[in-house]
Amino acid sequence: PVPVSGRGRVLTFTINRQAWTPELADPYVVAIVELEEQEGLRFLTNIVNCPAEAVAIGMPVSVVFERVEDVWIPLFERATS
Repeated sequence: PVPVSGRGRVLTFTINRQAWTPELADPYVVAIVELEEQEGLRFLTNIVNCPAEAVAIGMPVSVVFERVEDVWIPLFERATS
């Protein structure tokens, strides 16, 4: 394993407007993010802390982690720089 920066770009995404469970606020974005360190190194994830309508293909993002019990889940938000 090699540490990575946590920076990447949105390759593709969809906006889900159906809240399948109560904890999923709608709308929410499901995206494939490719990390900048390696072509093909991709995450299926959510884009958070950003209006769904502002997400775009190619948008730079950075990782944030959400703790769910004893697991930290990698999510991504719009990069600030």
